[in-house]
Amino acid sequence: VDDAHLVDVVSLQALAFMLLRMPGDRLLAVVNTEHAYETRRDMGFVRGQPGITQIDVGGLTGKETRDFLTAMGVVPVSCSRLAAIHRWSAGNPLYLRALVRPGGPAGLPPENPAHGPIPPSLTQIVQDWVGTFPPGSTRVLEALAVLQAPADLPLLRHMTGSLSLLEDIEPLIKEQAARWMAAGADDDRIVLTHQGQQDVLYAGIPLARRKELHRAAAEVLDPPERWRHRIAASESYDGALARSLRAAVDAELDHGDPVRAAQYLLGISKVDPDASARGAGLLQAVRLLVVSGHYQPALALAPRVLAGAAGPGRAEALGLLELARGHDTGAAEHLLQAWRGYGGDEEQASRAAMELATAQASLGLGRQVVRAAQFAVAHSADPAVIGRAQSVITYARALLAGPADALLYVSHLRENPADVPVYDLHSLALRGILRSMTGQLHAALSDLTVVIRRGYLDDLARRGGFSAVVHAAACHIMLGGWTEARRLLSLGFDEAQTVGRETDFVVLHTLSAMLAGFQGRWSTAQQDMAEARALVAASDFSGPHFQLAQTSAALAFARQDWHAVVDSLTRVLDEPSNRERARIYRIWTLPLLGVAHARLGDEQAAQEAAAGLDELAPYGAFAAVCAAWVRGNTAAARRDVHTALRHLRDGLALGSYGGEPVLPRTLLRCDYGRCLIEAGQGSEAERQLTQAAGVFREMGAGALEAPCFRLLEQIDSVIPVSRAEHFWEELTDRERDVAQLVGQGWTNKEIARELYVTMKTVEYHLRNIYVKGDAQNRRQVRDLVQMLRAAGN
Repeated sequence: VDDAHLVDVVSLQALAFMLLRMPGDRLLAVVNTEHAYETRRDMGFVRGQPGITQIDVGGLTGKETRDFLTAMGVVPVSCSRLAAIHRWSAGNPLYLRALVRPGGPAGLPPENPAHGPIPPSLTQIVQDWVGTFPPGSTRVLEALAVLQAPADLPLLRHMTGSLSLLEDIEPLIKEQAARWMAAGADDDRIVLTHQGQQDVLYAGIPLARRKELHRAAAEVLDPPERWRHRIAASESYDGALARSLRAAVDAELDHGDPVRAAQYLLGISKVDPDASARGAGLLQAVRLLVVSGHYQPALALAPRVLAGAAGPGRAEALGLLELARGHDTGAAEHLLQAWRGYGGDEEQASRAAMELATAQASLGLGRQVVRAAQFAVAHSADPAVIGRAQSVITYARALLAGPADALLYVSHLRENPADVPVYDLHSLALRGILRSMTGQLHAALSDLTVVIRRGYLDDLARRGGFSAVVHAAACHIMLGGWTEARRLLSLGFDEAQTVGRETDFVVLHTLSAMLAGFQGRWSTAQQDMAEARALVAASDFSGPHFQLAQTSAALAFARQDWHAVVDSLTRVLDEPSNRERARIYRIWTLPLLGVAHARLGDEQAAQEAAAGLDELAPYGAFAAVCAAWVRGNTAAARRDVHTALRHLRDGLALGSYGGEPVLPRTLLRCDYGRCLIEAGQGSEAERQLTQAAGVFREMGAGALEAPCFRLLEQIDSVIPVSRAEHFWEELTDRERDVAQLVGQGWTNKEIARELYVTMKTVEYHLRNIYVKGDAQNRRQVRDLVQMLRAAGN
């Protein structure tokens, strides 16, 4: 129904009656109106109707928001920034337009509007808009902005003193400044439309009025909301409140809620009479937010940290904030300064050393990681610090000696991941990652799945949960479970909005690009790669560049651009900063590199790749299958078809220990079909290629399925020539002489005279020729010879 605000009430009620008379049907009714409140009221749906779900559609979608910003001249923004902007503005063009800073770089909006200053232009516009409401409605808006949460009617009456609250609320609902949310049959609450509106309204409330409203809220709310409002309403330092908050911090940490503990610490940083306690509260809040992966709230505190007194605590906080930004090189510099600055304070120094080791691990500095983490283990009494440091040491062993060696350092974990305690989730996530890097795909998925499920129940484990999501998706890609891989990537994108760094989006976009490219959706793959490149350009260490190069190589492999595969990988593998990192990821890079080198005729490089895979072969079929695949391609490149077939056949015959490596084995099967064509075994080649194409089709891998079809199309034309070549290679010199003359149409008598042999000798050679050429008569031999002559052989 278009322009429903122009439709008479009787017609709207008739439409509502029709909808109510069809409760058993699934019917979507789209009502387009400029006055949603009045239209719902006229239809009788103001407060909901049983059997009918009402969906209010408004604001731009995420894609439309990106297009809107682009049209305003904004440079492309990362997915995380776009999601934050859309969530804050609800797609309202008014708010989007106000976010664009004319003086900023290409009008770039803030990283996260919820944690940045409110644009003055937007504040004025919203204040003018608020001025159009009656005074009672304005007081409700102010109360909702201060509460920052849905509010029930008794609370709003207390804060506004209104005797006609429902009448005050009605204009807000009508103009979509607020909305009802039914939390239960007897619990009607009201909430502002979106966060951007809440932030702007709050910024526009005069300070004295704001404190008055906070005091009113603190009078009736229970902790922890009471403390938030008491902090905001405080006019001076409050030692009693600071002590209450300190006790609440300890209780929340014991309960496993670091985010709420950080909120209380921020309160301490504002109300504690002791300046040193205020500074310590701020720094501890930053630490908890970063460690639990809540980076944006932590980054919003950067100006306060920078304004603090110099010292190791400030250096530690700055290092953690650099980690939150994805600037791991800068983080390591600050954290090293903090470690040294704490001196004799062993507990503080141990924590800084553990954090430094974490940053150095992402930089691929194995030996430095071990040194810092071992200090933390030796000098800390905190089990959490010791556990994290031990996990980082394990990762450092993987950097230095490979993932198989590092698995020995997590052998203390129970084999059944469900039995691993929560405090060991980081180690369990690491075991899953290391298992995936040795080809133990099923065992890896068992570990990672437990971490994913339990990580969301514990804020301190959510970072490990995000890493588990990414590596579990990679395992599913190799196992052929692409639907599950896509689901996990979607989950990863959602989770990265909360606990992700910009560099995490590089991993997500590159994996998404690889899946899209393998499926033949090249435009989507290019969009993901463009997002990843923009994020990589802002990083200050080589890890994201390495991830980008791996994916570029995988996409080039799908296009069979062997030079691009080699160029993408060798460029990053030759960098000193990636030398140790490459040791961990070689199970993914060596198959691509080995096959590409083989296709380009670089036999030595291909053999080196196969030898590297042999080292991982005992742990899972993945590496063994890939090694056979590389060796088969190497033999095929030197035209040793028999050896190529043997290696590829061995790869197909390998068991599925560690998990069936569907993707590499199916790629191997396709190459096996190609070699069978060259060997003249057409029927078997057709069977193998058809099977490979079927697997790729089931996976949705259109780009990988296409080469199978191209080879199948070639069979009719290629097989006869290949068969003839194979036949000719099998003949002796004298048999070739006889066959060549048969091909010219000579009789046995003429051949005997030409070769100075008896007729019986010619007949003897012909029988051998028939057998080797699988020929039934003289004409078929003649056809084979003439085919060779036509092919230039």
